[in-house]
Amino acid sequence: MLSSYSTVCESAARSAGEILRTMFGKIHVRHKKNLFDLVTEADVAAQQVIEQTIFDHFPEHRFLGEETTAGPFTVMPAAPDKSGDSKYCWVVDPLDGTTNYVHGLPLFCTSIALLYEGEVICAVIYNPMSDEFYSAEKGQGVFLNGKPVHVSSWETLGEALVSVSFPTMTKENDPDLRTFLKSISVCQAIRRTGSTALNLAFVAAGRLDASWSFQCHPWDMAAGTLLVREAGGIVTQPDGSPITFNDPAPVCAVANQSLHTELIKLIND
Repeated sequence: MLSSYSTVCESAARSAGEILRTMFGKIHVRHKKNLFDLVTEADVAAQQVIEQTIFDHFPEHRFLGEETTAGPFTVMPAAPDKSGDSKYCWVVDPLDGTTNYVHGLPLFCTSIALLYEGEVICAVIYNPMSDEFYSAEKGQGVFLNGKPVHVSSWETLGEALVSVSFPTMTKENDPDLRTFLKSISVCQAIRRTGSTALNLAFVAAGRLDASWSFQCHPWDMAAGTLLVREAGGIVTQPDGSPITFNDPAPVCAVANQSLHTELIKLIND
């Protein structure tokens, strides 16, 4: 039986997904900080409906959304009269994969996570174009469109299909790129989807065997960390240390301990 948190998560994500699907191919683009960091009216409209849905049910909770957040990560209240001292915080990316969205590539998603005292207890990732809905509650497993999924069983990088997320302005000395170049000759194959959240969802579903990013944001990876763990995988920082939801928020997600050991060694050698 779904908790009220999961029910609200699903309602918010599907409402946002409907907005993204309706506006797909009909949007105008603005630059957040530079030519590579984009935002559209679809991002903003999707976040607004998510925020409204959440506060209709949990007005005392805190809210961290990509399109209302600037600067370092904090558990930001949506408004002073809504914040209180709540230990709950919703961490939301209304549209992860905005560049894909702008160019008409249907690889993007909405990502919603609920944290309690800094730990993710409920999460969804929804791709509205494929109608794939990933959901998890702590201790209850992970589901894709209502059916349980699990991480893959491949145990070596030579057998593994992995993914990497590059920062919006990748430089030649960035650790993401350095690791990518080292792994080309080691892994069976490497992909770049353009969405960190989808990468993590794909690891949870066994479609990818590992994924890493050194410079994502909390809203990119909060939901996906719970999905991977509930699917039987391992999530740490790229140096092997425990995950934190700082900004930037490095993440390394793998299917099993064998892959984790090998990938962490490759990254840090």
